[in-house]
Amino acid sequence: MTEVRAAAHAFAVLGVLVMAPGAAFASPEPCAGMSGPQGPEDPQLREWLRRLIHDVARKEGVDPAALEALAVTETDIRPSIGKACELGPFQVSQQWARVFRLPSAELLWDPRINAIAAARIYKAGLRRWVPRYAGAARNRTLRAAGFRGTSLDRATFAALAYNWGRAPLAFSLAVDLRSVAIPASSASYAVRFNRALREATERFEAEGGTPPSRSRSPKAGGKRES
Repeated sequence: MTEVRAAAHAFAVLGVLVMAPGAAFASPEPCAGMSGPQGPEDPQLREWLRRLIHDVARKEGVDPAALEALAVTETDIRPSIGKACELGPFQVSQQWARVFRLPSAELLWDPRINAIAAARIYKAGLRRWVPRYAGAARNRTLRAAGFRGTSLDRATFAALAYNWGRAPLAFSLAVDLRSVAIPASSASYAVRFNRALREATERFEAEGGTPPSRSRSPKAGGKRES
Protein backbone atom coordinates (compact mmCIF):
# COMPACT_ATOMS: atom_id res chain seq x y z
CA MET A 1 0.00 0.00 0.00
CA THR A 2 2.48 2.60 -1.24
CA GLU A 3 0.12 5.59 -1.08
CA VAL A 4 -1.16 4.67 2.37
CA ARG A 5 2.37 4.24 3.74
CA ALA A 6 3.48 7.59 2.26
CA ALA A 7 0.52 9.35 3.84
CA ALA A 8 1.34 7.81 7.21
CA HIS A 9 4.88 9.19 7.13
CA ALA A 10 3.62 12.60 6.03
CA PHE A 11 1.24 12.78 8.97
CA ALA A 12 3.98 11.59 11.31
CA VAL A 13 6.17 14.50 10.25
CA LEU A 14 3.31 16.83 11.13
CA GLY A 15 3.14 15.27 14.59
CA VAL A 16 -0.31 13.82 13.98
CA LEU A 17 0.45 10.14 14.27
CA VAL A 18 3.24 9.79 16.79
CA MET A 19 2.39 10.55 20.41
CA ALA A 20 4.33 9.96 23.57
CA PRO A 21 2.74 7.41 25.94
CA GLY A 22 0.02 9.07 27.95
CA ALA A 23 0.01 12.20 25.82
CA ALA A 24 -3.31 13.93 25.25
CA PHE A 25 -4.37 16.25 22.46
CA ALA A 26 -4.97 19.84 23.47
CA SER A 27 -7.97 20.01 21.16
CA PRO A 28 -10.80 17.45 20.99
CA GLU A 29 -10.58 17.64 17.19
CA PRO A 30 -6.87 18.14 16.41
CA CYS A 31 -7.16 16.57 12.95
CA ALA A 32 -10.36 18.32 11.86
CA GLY A 33 -8.52 20.14 9.10
CA MET A 34 -7.35 16.94 7.43
CA SER A 35 -10.08 14.51 8.46
CA GLY A 36 -11.89 12.27 6.01
CA PRO A 37 -10.82 9.77 3.33
CA GLN A 38 -7.17 10.07 2.34
CA GLY A 39 -7.12 9.91 -1.42
CA PRO A 40 -9.73 9.48 -4.15
CA GLU A 41 -12.25 6.66 -4.13
CA ASP A 42 -10.64 3.53 -5.53
CA PRO A 43 -12.94 0.50 -6.06
CA GLN A 44 -9.98 -1.83 -6.56
CA LEU A 45 -8.36 -0.72 -3.30
CA ARG A 46 -11.69 -1.04 -1.49
CA GLU A 47 -12.12 -4.62 -2.69
CA TRP A 48 -8.57 -5.50 -1.72
CA LEU A 49 -9.17 -4.05 1.76
CA ARG A 50 -12.43 -5.97 2.01
CA ARG A 51 -10.65 -9.25 1.34
CA LEU A 52 -7.86 -8.39 3.75
CA ILE A 53 -10.54 -7.74 6.38
CA HIS A 54 -12.06 -11.17 5.75
CA ASP A 55 -8.66 -12.80 6.17
CA VAL A 56 -8.02 -10.97 9.45
CA ALA A 57 -11.50 -11.81 10.71
CA ARG A 58 -11.01 -15.53 10.18
CA LYS A 59 -7.63 -15.48 11.89
CA GLU A 60 -9.02 -13.49 14.83
CA GLY A 61 -12.12 -15.66 15.20
CA VAL A 62 -14.59 -12.95 14.18
CA ASP A 63 -17.46 -13.18 11.69
CA PRO A 64 -15.99 -11.72 8.45
CA ALA A 65 -19.34 -10.14 7.58
CA ALA A 66 -19.41 -8.36 10.95
CA LEU A 67 -15.86 -7.02 10.63
CA GLU A 68 -16.59 -5.87 7.09
CA ALA A 69 -19.77 -4.17 8.32
CA LEU A 70 -17.76 -2.37 10.99
CA ALA A 71 -15.39 -0.93 8.37
CA VAL A 72 -18.34 0.04 6.15
CA THR A 73 -19.97 1.85 9.06
CA GLU A 74 -16.77 3.64 10.01
CA THR A 75 -15.43 4.77 6.62
CA ASP A 76 -17.06 2.75 3.83
CA ILE A 77 -13.79 0.76 3.87
CA ARG A 78 -11.52 3.66 2.97
CA PRO A 79 -8.19 4.75 4.51
CA SER A 80 -9.27 7.75 6.58
CA ILE A 81 -8.25 10.13 9.32
CA GLY A 82 -10.80 11.05 12.00
CA LYS A 83 -11.31 14.48 13.52
CA ALA A 84 -9.63 13.25 16.71
CA CYS A 85 -6.87 11.62 14.62
CA GLU A 86 -8.41 8.13 14.58
CA LEU A 87 -6.69 6.05 11.93
CA GLY A 88 -7.51 3.83 9.00
CA PRO A 89 -10.64 2.14 7.66
CA PHE A 90 -11.63 1.22 11.23
CA GLN A 91 -10.88 4.65 12.75
CA VAL A 92 -8.81 3.18 15.57
CA SER A 93 -7.87 5.69 18.27
CA GLN A 94 -4.14 6.14 18.67
CA GLN A 95 -4.48 5.36 22.37
CA TRP A 96 -4.88 1.70 21.39
CA ALA A 97 -1.25 1.63 20.22
CA ARG A 98 -0.16 1.58 23.86
CA VAL A 99 -2.77 -1.04 24.79
CA PHE A 100 -1.54 -3.33 21.99
CA ARG A 101 2.10 -2.50 22.84
CA LEU A 102 2.89 -1.11 19.42
CA PRO A 103 6.18 0.83 19.27
CA SER A 104 4.48 3.65 17.37
CA ALA A 105 0.90 4.81 16.80
CA GLU A 106 1.89 5.17 13.15
CA LEU A 107 1.64 1.39 12.82
CA LEU A 108 -2.14 1.64 13.25
CA TRP A 109 -2.21 3.15 9.78
CA ASP A 110 -1.07 -0.19 8.34
CA PRO A 111 -4.27 -1.78 6.93
CA ARG A 112 -3.66 -5.22 8.42
CA ILE A 113 -2.69 -3.92 11.86
CA ASN A 114 -5.67 -1.57 11.74
CA ALA A 115 -8.01 -4.50 11.03
CA ILE A 116 -6.43 -6.69 13.72
CA ALA A 117 -6.83 -3.93 16.31
CA ALA A 118 -10.45 -3.40 15.28
CA ALA A 119 -11.19 -7.14 15.45
CA ARG A 120 -9.81 -7.37 18.98
CA ILE A 121 -11.67 -4.29 20.19
CA TYR A 122 -14.85 -5.67 18.63
CA LYS A 123 -14.30 -9.08 20.27
CA ALA A 124 -14.07 -7.37 23.64
CA GLY A 125 -17.62 -6.13 23.07
CA LEU A 126 -18.79 -9.60 22.08
CA ARG A 127 -17.40 -11.00 25.32
CA ARG A 128 -19.38 -8.46 27.36
CA TRP A 129 -22.70 -9.55 25.87
CA VAL A 130 -25.32 -11.20 28.07
CA PRO A 131 -28.68 -12.48 26.76
CA ARG A 132 -30.78 -9.93 28.63
CA TYR A 133 -29.24 -7.16 26.50
CA ALA A 134 -31.47 -8.35 23.67
CA GLY A 135 -34.20 -6.37 25.42
CA ALA A 136 -32.40 -3.14 24.51
CA ALA A 137 -34.17 -3.35 21.14
CA ARG A 138 -36.84 -1.28 22.88
CA ASN A 139 -34.37 1.36 24.00
CA ARG A 140 -35.87 4.77 23.32
CA THR A 141 -32.77 6.23 21.67
CA LEU A 142 -32.24 3.18 19.47
CA ARG A 143 -35.86 3.25 18.37
CA ALA A 144 -35.62 6.97 17.62
CA ALA A 145 -32.53 6.25 15.51
CA GLY A 146 -34.52 3.77 13.43
CA PHE A 147 -33.79 0.39 15.03
CA ARG A 148 -36.77 -1.86 14.29
CA GLY A 149 -35.60 -5.30 15.35
CA THR A 150 -37.50 -7.28 17.97
CA SER A 151 -34.24 -7.96 19.83
CA LEU A 152 -30.78 -6.43 19.94
CA ASP A 153 -28.35 -8.99 18.58
CA ARG A 154 -24.91 -9.66 20.00
CA ALA A 155 -23.08 -8.39 16.91
CA THR A 156 -24.85 -5.03 16.98
CA PHE A 157 -24.24 -4.68 20.71
CA ALA A 158 -20.51 -5.24 20.11
CA ALA A 159 -20.54 -2.61 17.36
CA LEU A 160 -22.29 -0.20 19.73
CA ALA A 161 -19.56 -0.88 22.30
CA TYR A 162 -16.91 -0.30 19.61
CA ASN A 163 -18.33 3.16 19.03
CA TRP A 164 -19.42 3.92 22.60
CA GLY A 165 -16.99 2.36 25.02
CA ARG A 166 -19.30 2.89 27.98
CA ALA A 167 -22.01 0.64 26.53
CA PRO A 168 -21.07 -2.57 28.41
CA LEU A 169 -20.97 -0.79 31.78
CA ALA A 170 -24.13 1.22 31.09
CA PHE A 171 -26.03 -1.90 30.05
CA SER A 172 -24.81 -3.93 33.02
CA LEU A 173 -25.96 -1.28 35.50
CA ALA A 174 -29.34 -0.60 33.85
CA VAL A 175 -32.47 -1.97 35.50
CA ASP A 176 -34.53 -0.92 32.49
CA LEU A 177 -32.63 -1.17 29.21
CA ARG A 178 -35.20 1.06 27.55
CA SER A 179 -33.84 4.04 29.46
CA VAL A 180 -30.09 3.56 28.92
CA ALA A 181 -28.82 6.98 27.81
CA ILE A 182 -27.18 5.91 24.56
CA PRO A 183 -25.72 8.92 22.71
CA ALA A 184 -27.79 9.68 19.62
CA SER A 185 -24.73 9.40 17.38
CA SER A 186 -23.92 5.94 18.79
CA ALA A 187 -27.50 4.78 18.35
CA SER A 188 -27.36 5.87 14.71
CA TYR A 189 -24.03 4.04 14.38
CA ALA A 190 -25.59 0.82 15.68
CA VAL A 191 -28.47 1.11 13.23
CA ARG A 192 -26.10 1.66 10.30
CA PHE A 193 -23.94 -1.27 11.39
CA ASN A 194 -26.99 -3.52 11.66
CA ARG A 195 -27.96 -2.63 8.10
CA ALA A 196 -24.39 -3.09 6.81
CA LEU A 197 -24.18 -6.47 8.53
CA ARG A 198 -27.33 -7.71 6.80
CA GLU A 199 -26.00 -6.56 3.44
CA ALA A 200 -22.58 -8.17 4.00
CA THR A 201 -24.19 -11.43 5.13
CA GLU A 202 -26.43 -11.51 2.06
CA ARG A 203 -23.41 -10.96 -0.17
CA PHE A 204 -21.56 -13.84 1.49
CA GLU A 205 -24.54 -16.10 0.90
CA ALA A 206 -24.69 -15.02 -2.74
CA GLU A 207 -20.99 -15.85 -3.05
CA GLY A 208 -21.60 -19.37 -1.80
CA GLY A 209 -21.64 -18.86 1.93
CA THR A 210 -17.87 -19.07 2.32
CA PRO A 211 -15.74 -15.96 2.91
CA PRO A 212 -13.13 -15.48 0.19
CA SER A 213 -9.66 -16.77 0.91
CA ARG A 214 -6.70 -14.48 1.34
CA SER A 215 -6.21 -12.67 -1.93
CA ARG A 216 -3.26 -11.12 -3.63
CA SER A 217 -3.06 -7.37 -3.53
CA PRO A 218 -4.20 -5.55 -6.69
CA LYS A 219 -1.58 -5.15 -9.42
CA ALA A 220 -2.85 -1.88 -10.84
CA GLY A 221 -1.33 1.21 -9.32
CA GLY A 222 1.42 -0.76 -7.62
CA LYS A 223 -0.64 -1.31 -4.49
CA ARG A 224 0.60 -4.06 -2.21
CA GLU A 225 -0.06 -5.31 1.28
CA SER A 226 1.93 -3.55 3.98
